[in-house]
Amino acid sequence: MAYTSGTLNPFAYFADQVPNHAVAATDFTPQAVSVTLQIVNVMALLAAVGVACSFTSDAFTARVYLFFISLADYGHIYAVYRTVGEEYFWDYKGWNSMVGGNVGASAALNVFRLLTLAGAFGPIRSTVAGAAGEKKRV
Repeated sequence: MAYTSGTLNPFAYFADQVPNHAVAATDFTPQAVSVTLQIVNVMALLAAVGVACSFTSDAFTARVYLFFISLADYGHIYAVYRTVGEEYFWDYKGWNSMVGGNVGASAALNVFRLLTLAGAFGPIRSTVAGAAGEKKRV
């Protein structure tokens, strides 16, 4: 979703990041356009990596991915906190959909990632091919 909205309307995507600070189209320099589109592209890449790691048969890869992406969740939330400021950040009733999505989705996904790492949904196991080609849980 971020890829689509950021690609179709980079200025709106850029301006919505910090809704409590008005930004004019003249503030949207070529550098800002470049960085916005690069971030949107990185988000698409990370989504693809997430899908690949979610379907890996290697438990170690899945655990490492979950660990590092959970650390990145905190960085994502902190980035929002730093840009919108403490007062706006803690006034969740005033959030726009971009801030709500950035903070809310990151926090919720972080909880599920950590619960998965802790084994709350069962152990993460590797899957290897058996002698007859069938999948075997290790």
